[in-house]
Amino acid sequence: MKDLDYYLNLPYEIIIKKLDEKDGGGYFARYKDFPYIMGEGENEIKALKDVKEAFKGAIVNDLLYIFLKTLFMKKSQKKSQALKRLRFLSILSKHRI
Repeated sequence: MKDLDYYLNLPYEIIIKKLDEKDGGGYFARYKDFPYIMGEGENEIKALKDVKEAFKGAIVNDLLYIFLKTLFMKKSQKKSQALKRLRFLSILSKHRI
């Protein structure tokens, strides 16, 4: 099972664009493969940091969903699968959002 660090370190392309002053100025950032994950900032570095935080939040949410789904799976499925997924709790506790 892959953990949060694995997904955060994948080489996804991030697109950063300068916003026109009429649009408020600053910079806009988004993931090419995940256009719904966006960030903004007064400079490129802040926009990049913002979009990475948004991505981290989305991944944590997805991993938590997988964990909960596994935790409440049917009794007929192996208990060991649920126990393996418990490690997500320790992973999530290491990373603050």
